[in-house]
Amino acid sequence: MSSPASKRLLQLFERELRDFSAHRTPAVAAAKRPRPVSRELDGQIAEFAAHVRTTGSTPEQMLVELKTLLSRAAPEIPTSERSEMLSSITGRAIDAFFGNTGTKPKG
Repeated sequence: MSSPASKRLLQLFERELRDFSAHRTPAVAAAKRPRPVSRELDGQIAEFAAHVRTTGSTPEQMLVELKTLLSRAAPEIPTSERSEMLSSITGRAIDAFFGNTGTKPKG
């Protein structure tokens, strides 16, 4: 996928991954909490997942495509930190693929 949306997703992921790596502390590493992402990156993840879904891809194919796309970002960042960030993103991508917008119904 080489759309402007996927390029933007890659840019945002790379920026947040570098920022995450630069501000990572041992206490944060020990906590093993999912890394929150910005609203902008979250929106790009949802857009990516929705686009892939409309092309007829399976959730598994979407995850492979997403991980392949993001594997090119910030090659200097250690794999462990990249994996931690990817785990946050893949969960959101799966939710978005199945149409979960992350908002609760009113009522």
